[in-house]
Amino acid sequence: MENIRIPVLVWAGLLSVSTFAVAADGIELRLSGSAQQEVANDQIQATLYLQDKSDQPAVLADRLNKGISRGMANGKSYPQVELSSGSYNSWPSYDKSGKIIGWQGRAEIRLKSRNMTQAAELVAQLQKTMLLEGVQFSVSDSARRAAEKAMIPVALAEMQEQADITAKTLGKSRFTIKELEFGNAAPSYRPPMMMRAAAAPMAKEMDVAQPDWQPGQSQLQLQITGKIELN
Repeated sequence: MENIRIPVLVWAGLLSVSTFAVAADGIELRLSGSAQQEVANDQIQATLYLQDKSDQPAVLADRLNKGISRGMANGKSYPQVELSSGSYNSWPSYDKSGKIIGWQGRAEIRLKSRNMTQAAELVAQLQKTMLLEGVQFSVSDSARRAAEKAMIPVALAEMQEQADITAKTLGKSRFTIKELEFGNAAPSYRPPMMMRAAAAPMAKEMDVAQPDWQPGQSQLQLQITGKIELN
């Protein structure tokens, strides 16, 4: 959780109270408030992989390397999609007596993009020779920052409204803010409607229908806590 400390301020209002104690010069309060916002998922991450086997580890490695290189080359036609290498593993196969009889391997390509159209086209292209392990939708950093800026005044207003009642009850009308912390809760993810078509790779390449994704939404939450002193 990200914490931001804000210098001392004086405010002619109060924030909602979670705990309080009597200080030497007044009453100290521990405050909290929050705001939530539904935000459209505007970023996609996907993992595709190759899995193969061979009697010779060198032959297996060559097949996997060529397959991954071909996939990375296909990605160059989609400039708004970021491609990177994922995990790469190989392991022996044994017979019942424990003797090595062959080798298996698996190699991944991972993609990330905010352009859903280009990402869907590239996934369909890669699925001609690779398998799709999974797709995840999320809120991009820039969209998250914009949402958090919009939530700050909402959370502060909620805190002040709740605390005004406390101020009147205690006969106070002025306070000093000694500390504020801003925290971001983990987003609550709403799963999307999944793909229209996700064909597995065949022995021969064939056309694969482009997936029709519905990215869904995530609920972002901003929490503000702080310490003030009533004077």
